[in-house]
Amino acid sequence: MKKLNGKIIAEKIKNNLIEEVKKLKEKTGKAAHLVVLQYGEDEASKAYAQRIEKNCKNIGIEFEYQQFIEEPGKFKEILKKANQDPQITSIMVQQPLPKNLKDSLEMINPQKDVEGITSASLGKLFVGLETLNPATAEACMEILDYYDIPIKGQRAVVVGRSNIVGKPVSILLQQKHATVTMCHSRTKDLEWELKQADIVIAAVGSAEMIKGTMLNENSIIIDVGTNFIDGKLLGDVDFDSAAEKVKAITPVPGGVGTVTNQILMRNIVKSFKILHGITI
Repeated sequence: MKKLNGKIIAEKIKNNLIEEVKKLKEKTGKAAHLVVLQYGEDEASKAYAQRIEKNCKNIGIEFEYQQFIEEPGKFKEILKKANQDPQITSIMVQQPLPKNLKDSLEMINPQKDVEGITSASLGKLFVGLETLNPATAEACMEILDYYDIPIKGQRAVVVGRSNIVGKPVSILLQQKHATVTMCHSRTKDLEWELKQADIVIAAVGSAEMIKGTMLNENSIIIDVGTNFIDGKLLGDVDFDSAAEKVKAITPVPGGVGTVTNQILMRNIVKSFKILHGITI
């Protein structure tokens, strides 16, 4: 079994971005500027914003964080201003959001949508146009590419159909000419589907749901899961049992999540280039 270490890939992306950001500053006299907007007091969202801030500072990206409590009108007003402000080149809206603000995600300027979550961004991905792709879906592809894992003609099974991972990664795999099967909570025989797979993308959000006995010995496993159980981070795949059987697997932590963090940074730089008319 080969462990697909995401830390190596993340470090490579980070170092490339540091150099690119430096050159962009010399060329334009400006820096990419991310604003993160949070509504409410969700501690996990706040902690995530702090990790993003650290990554931005490491690369040379300007970071701004604003939190709103019981001010839905002001939240939308600031979001509109961020869309229009030429100094702000990237926008993230932290989730979860209350029902009365869920439509605010669609307010984000697609050119500043570094998470690739608006219908405009996802629509471009669907038809194969250049856009800002969801970072986790892109991270899955980055890992496959880095380790020279064949995709063309391979059978890929994606477990999970979210708009930020399952659906977009299925499209990215199809663009690389994989035959893709989408599985979810209502799939009749998940084990049968998994045993046919050359590549498995596990993004269902259920700790260690996929056991080694459900997989075939030649499969490549990309585990997107981030489940905190009793203070421990676990993937959607039971790593120990899977590692005894499969050809290669990403660890949790140290796999997809690590790469995702740097892909988000790359999207922030990409949005800066789009807004300044710099060839990507």
